[in-house]
Amino acid sequence: MAAMMGKALVLLVLTFFSTIETVRHDNDMKDSSMDRCILDNKCISGLQLQINEEMHASLVYMHMASHFGSNAVGRKGFSKFFKHSSDEEREHAQKLIDYINKRSGWMAAFDIKMPGKTSWKNGMEALQDALNLENHVNNKLHHLHQMADKICADPHVVDKCQFHQLRRFSRASWRNTRLARKLMNFLEGEFLTEQVESINEINTFISQLGAMNDGMGEYLLDRELLEKSN
Repeated sequence: MAAMMGKALVLLVLTFFSTIETVRHDNDMKDSSMDRCILDNKCISGLQLQINEEMHASLVYMHMASHFGSNAVGRKGFSKFFKHSSDEEREHAQKLIDYINKRSGWMAAFDIKMPGKTSWKNGMEALQDALNLENHVNNKLHHLHQMADKICADPHVVDKCQFHQLRRFSRASWRNTRLARKLMNFLEGEFLTEQVESINEINTFISQLGAMNDGMGEYLLDRELLEKSN
C-alpha cells in the first residue's frame, strides 16, 4: 500500500512540474520577442548588407551593358547579356526588401558602393570581372545563410532534443518554429541555386572565348549572346 502511494506521489509531482514547464513555454511564446515570424535584428542587418551588394552588382553590370552597347565598341550581344544580369541583380535586391517587409522588419538607408570601373578593353576582361563579382556575391549569400543558422536563432533543422521540446508546444507554437527556418529556405530557393548557374554560365563563356582567336572569338560569342537575348 505504501509503495503504491509512493508511486502515486511521484506521478503527481512529475505531472505538476510538467504542467509548470508547459505553462512557461506557452508564456515564452506569448512574448513578442519570442515571435519567430519576426526576424532577429542581426538578420535584418545582414539582409540589408546583401541588398547593398546586389545593388552594387546591378550597377556594375549596367556599366558593362553601357560600355559594350556603345557604337564605339559595338558588342550588342555582350551589352544585352550584361543588361539582363543588371536587371536580375536589381530583382534580387527587391526580393530581399520584400522578404524583410514580410518578416516585419524595417529597411535602413541604402549604402551602395559605386562601381570603380566603367570601361573594359575586351569581352574577356569583362567576363572575368563578372565572374569575380558573382563569386563575391555568392560568398556574401553563404555568409548570410550561415548567420541565419548560427547567429539569428533561425534553425534549419530540428534535432531530437528540440523535437521533444516542441511536442509540448501548441500547434501555433510549432508553426512559429517552422517560420523561424524560412530565411534559410528562402536563400536556398531564391538565390544560392541561381548563383551556381550564373557562375557556371560565365565560366563556360570564358572557356569558349579563351579557346578561340581573341577578335573572331569575341565576335562569334557576341553573335551567340545576341541570338539568345532575342
